[in-house]
Amino acid sequence: MTKYARCVRNETYFREDGAENFSPDLLIGEVYRLLPVSSTEDEHHFVRVIDRSGMGYLYPRDYFEMLSEEELIDTPATVTVHMNLRDKVELRTLADRRSEQLQKNVAMSHLVREWVEERLDLASQR
Repeated sequence: MTKYARCVRNETYFREDGAENFSPDLLIGEVYRLLPVSSTEDEHHFVRVIDRSGMGYLYPRDYFEMLSEEELIDTPATVTVHMNLRDKVELRTLADRRSEQLQKNVAMSHLVREWVEERLDLASQR
């Protein structure tokens, strides 16, 4: 059984209430983990997905593109880094020391990535 799927459609949510902070639980392009479904759910073409709410809900199977383990390895991922004030100050100091790079339009995300890689030996974990 496929354990992951990429969302390719989402017609579940409607913005009829006019809420400003509307946030759907499925985002097109995101990869979600699948849970087992009952035979009845499978017959009706549903998949159970752990969506952004963290809960496993049923969605129509055609909302998703099933991914194999190999495809999952090649799927780009995003990472959100939350930093405390001390680390932010340290990063700003690092950016100031690398002002030459900044003048060459090196993105701040590049500096953050370098900063994280210096603290986590990511290369040796592969």
